[in-house]
Amino acid sequence: MQFSVQIVPSGLLTADEVINVEQYHNQPNATMPFGILYPLQFPTNERIWKTKATLSMEIENFLEFAPEQLDISKFSETTHIRGLPFQIMVKMNTKIGSTADEKCLGFYLQCIAPENEHWRCVCSATFRIVSQNNEAANCTGKFSEVVLYNKIWDRKIFNEWGYDNFISFAELMDPAKGLYDKNVDKLALAIDVTVPNEREERTHQSNGTIEMEIENLSEFARETFGSGRFSESVLYIKDLPWKIMAQINSKNGSTDQNGSTDQKWLGLYLWCAAAEKERREESLHEWGPPTWKENWSYKCSATIRIVSQKGAMSDFSRDFSAQLFNKTSNSSGFSFFISFMELMDPSKGFYDKDEDKVNLTIHFIVT
Repeated sequence: MQFSVQIVPSGLLTADEVINVEQYHNQPNATMPFGILYPLQFPTNERIWKTKATLSMEIENFLEFAPEQLDISKFSETTHIRGLPFQIMVKMNTKIGSTADEKCLGFYLQCIAPENEHWRCVCSATFRIVSQNNEAANCTGKFSEVVLYNKIWDRKIFNEWGYDNFISFAELMDPAKGLYDKNVDKLALAIDVTVPNEREERTHQSNGTIEMEIENLSEFARETFGSGRFSESVLYIKDLPWKIMAQINSKNGSTDQNGSTDQKWLGLYLWCAAAEKERREESLHEWGPPTWKENWSYKCSATIRIVSQKGAMSDFSRDFSAQLFNKTSNSSGFSFFISFMELMDPSKGFYDKDEDKVNLTIHFIVT
């Protein structure tokens, strides 16, 4: 069968391009006729594992989409990064707190991996509305190291991040901004996305900082003694995975599982996850199989900190030094870091009552 019929759909390439493609693949070292090279590009599996990509999208007939089409979403084509499918989603929203129903553009990055698959990734992104005027600047927004995930065993999914109010409709339409071209009635958007292989990039570091946000703190405080939570983020230091562990403890030895909050203390620990028998919280897409040695042993020093929610208030921190970590002793910290009564005291500034959360960090050194 002729090459043009078997491989190249009719009309896709010109006659000159067909000849060049055929000769390039049959005789790659030969001189190309017409002095022009048209190599045929076939997709490869390697391309979906790239760590960086730019997602782009054009909304034509934009005024038909906005501003009246509230909560109707538009999506870009899918782009794979680190083996996961990403897309842009945009929709028109009503600005939160607006008294005049002010419209604004919602702009989001979505990971659309199948819901029946377990996955996790850490990504950073720069959002852009691309200027239609060479003299005007793009409208941009950024975020760094946001964790997206799907946990199939407890039915938790967090697969998008972005801005409900990226830009107001009035500002978007302002000719001085140069973001919208009324002559062609279209809007151009892009997101530059990085999904690093965190394990490879950080494996040789000797120090780092893990962050954790305990959401629904009031609900957590009512749980029974011994209940715990772990940070979603994992930091690789010395080729070992590290997390924050938070636990509810009883300082007076109370066994009353329904005891009031004033009987409970928050325990905070640095925890090395290398000792897990089932590392199911780590995505196969992101981390791959473990490579650490069975008889690992390191000394760690750390500062565990509860971050103040008010700028005028001080953080609350405690330190430990030269604690030995190994396969049988894989955590260290403070069982009675702070009482829940003190933690949730508004005058301390640690607890955000409106959002019902506290923020924690552990900065540590492994030697």
